[in-house]
Amino acid sequence: MDFRYSTEQDLFRQGVREWAVKNLEPRAREIDKAEAGIPDDIVQGLVDLGVFGVTVPEELGGCAVPGEELIYAMIAIQEIARADLSMSTPVYTLLTIGWSYIVNKFGTQQLREEVLPAAAAGKAFVGINTTEPGGGSDLARIKTTATKNAAGNYVLNGEKAYVSGPKECMKLGAPSGHCSLVVTDPSTGHKGLTFMYIPAHLPGISWTVYEDMGRMGLSTGGWLYKDAEIPAYCLLGQEGKGFYHVMEGFNAARVLVAAACLGGAEKAIEISAEYNTQRMTFGRPLIKYEGVSFEMVNDWMQLDMLKLNLLRGAWMIGYESQNPGTFSRKDINKVIATVKCLSPTLGHEAARHGMMYHGAFGYTKETPLEMMLRGIMSYEVGAEGGLNVMRGIIARDLWGEAANPFKADE
Repeated sequence: MDFRYSTEQDLFRQGVREWAVKNLEPRAREIDKAEAGIPDDIVQGLVDLGVFGVTVPEELGGCAVPGEELIYAMIAIQEIARADLSMSTPVYTLLTIGWSYIVNKFGTQQLREEVLPAAAAGKAFVGINTTEPGGGSDLARIKTTATKNAAGNYVLNGEKAYVSGPKECMKLGAPSGHCSLVVTDPSTGHKGLTFMYIPAHLPGISWTVYEDMGRMGLSTGGWLYKDAEIPAYCLLGQEGKGFYHVMEGFNAARVLVAAACLGGAEKAIEISAEYNTQRMTFGRPLIKYEGVSFEMVNDWMQLDMLKLNLLRGAWMIGYESQNPGTFSRKDINKVIATVKCLSPTLGHEAARHGMMYHGAFGYTKETPLEMMLRGIMSYEVGAEGGLNVMRGIIARDLWGEAANPFKADE
């Protein structure tokens, strides 16, 4: 049993950190103010480091290490989140590399060849859009329909809401798009759901943009589908198995969401420690007061435990992919749901505590902590699964159907 990164993984971590400290951290505030999105040179720098290729096979232009894709992705996102506390760049990156992992796993060969080389080169945005105006967590209530036409393609009608990346899709062009869940058989409940990749630039597809409170460098909006014809090769996995495929996708995505939250929390605690060591009150540094240092210790202890559990979860998914049957779905669910539930709250608290240590200075934009507080809230309110949804997953997989909050009483 070895809890260390391999030599190759640690070299990758060091490379991403050095680049991010030099190139990304000084521009985080600029990115938080930018309506134009993540600057092209930042994306290209991440491409040059291989970040966008860590979940894409070599034969499709990536640099994935089989079974270690999510470990490398997790490392990259932690380091990017340390440098851009607004969460714009880490979320932009984690969406594309996380859902590229799922396109690679479930996509047809034609779809993989079309999307993945562009994603690895930073020339396509890949996201997720399961949420609809009527709700997000209750996937069985999805109303967007897909019916097959004479050509065997899917004709899509419906609406998706609170989706990251509409502007990014328009900026980058084809083959940017989103993995989505649609209804192909309304009579069979969740067994009538199908997972597919929806290219953003097809006729019949339109979009809008919302104004978020944070994460300003990444757009959020909605998509409207009106008789949009989706090619049959865009199917992900099997028709009617979409619910199960998207659940597997969310486990991978939640690894990277937790990584972003923990990378930000780590940096916030470091900022607090530096300030509290230097700030003198009543003849002693703030960090000597137990009300301050013990609170910081509590945050650090949670951070240390969650980082280890996250590494375990990423390793479990990778090991299972190479050795099917080693872990049950419930084994993996419980670990991933735990870190997704606790990491956003820790990141929020680390930022909030840091702002309070800084006093009135912490309420200004002279520190990056306030933009972290705004950005990380997206993962507390529900992106990639609300906190109580994670608790429900754990309860269900620990204690069975009697504790399942997602199943209606009969």
